[in-house]
Amino acid sequence: MPNTPGGPELPDLTGLSAEELRTAVQKYVADYPGDPTELLSAIFRAAPPVDAFARPAPVNRRHARRDEPVTYRIKVELLDSSPPIWRRLDITSDMPLPRLHLVIQEAMGWWNCHLHEFIHSGSRRDPEAERFESYDHPDAGENGSLDEADVRVDELLHAPGEKILYWYDFGDDWMHRITLEQVLPRERDAPAAHLVTGRRACPPEDCGGIHHYNDLVSGEVPWEPEEKAAYGDMDPEGFDVDEARARVTETLDAPASLREIRLAEADNLLLLLRHLGDGVTLTQAGYLPPRSVRQLMAQTGWDRLWIGACNREDRTYPITELREWARLLGLTRKYRGELRPTRLGTSMLGDRDGLASLIDRTFPFDHLYGTPLDRF
Repeated sequence: MPNTPGGPELPDLTGLSAEELRTAVQKYVADYPGDPTELLSAIFRAAPPVDAFARPAPVNRRHARRDEPVTYRIKVELLDSSPPIWRRLDITSDMPLPRLHLVIQEAMGWWNCHLHEFIHSGSRRDPEAERFESYDHPDAGENGSLDEADVRVDELLHAPGEKILYWYDFGDDWMHRITLEQVLPRERDAPAAHLVTGRRACPPEDCGGIHHYNDLVSGEVPWEPEEKAAYGDMDPEGFDVDEARARVTETLDAPASLREIRLAEADNLLLLLRHLGDGVTLTQAGYLPPRSVRQLMAQTGWDRLWIGACNREDRTYPITELREWARLLGLTRKYRGELRPTRLGTSMLGDRDGLASLIDRTFPFDHLYGTPLDRF
């Protein structure tokens, strides 16, 4: 540490750890023969400027990934809820955090319409805890958080009793504690997530946070007219475990991150390219023949969601969109009455990751509404 003009001579404290620095300063102050106030003033003047709002560098406390997946029985508690609101789930230990986010959303009853963050600590006041959020959001990483898509549950939870936090909606501030209760053998046919049980309804979205919600439920504060209109028929004790369990099961098939969405889009385009082969003869109106429309709708699974016969392209919007995407990406072209893969399209047939990367480079992603191929 540099000395200050006219002040006491200071020891060199550079390069010391926090504990070493604390010990050195305490000893130097205790041994200093002059006025301790003068000494402390000199230290403060010589010290470099400090950002009072800077967060300490996070500490990596992650575990090594398990060699084989096991089943984690976890308890998810909405902190400060009175009476307690909680869910108990069985999940696979190798579940990525984006998938866990969706599972918690459906198990609790949230609408997945706000930002979220995982915190590798059981305490909200742990400044050194690593934080993980979705990098699908355009402002992700600004607060020093890491990409949740790169992290699995077993890296954050390993032994029974360990805890992490899940923070949803930074405005209403819904903080959840996730506790690993049991580590169980993984059965061959076990789903990635299963809701075991739970108690009480999830608060409504945008109702002002847990303390306001507690006051409304307890009658400590009167309902405002707009609150009464929006939430008045809500039953705080009502929780349909079968309905929530079905939602959890359904979300296991949904893409959980932008990376998964891109790969799913690539898969659909690959189905089209493989179907075209060396070329498919179009109808006189320039559409794919009914046989092609039926096959593509069945292979993509869109036939389960689309109302109609799925045999005419001009009445089957998903196939029209798929064709248009392939054209805009330079994967297909019309030639002499046929729809054929281009040279680029043919080169992508064995390169799923490359096709997903091409989609990412070519089209911006709408972080609220996804992409056209993500609608079905």
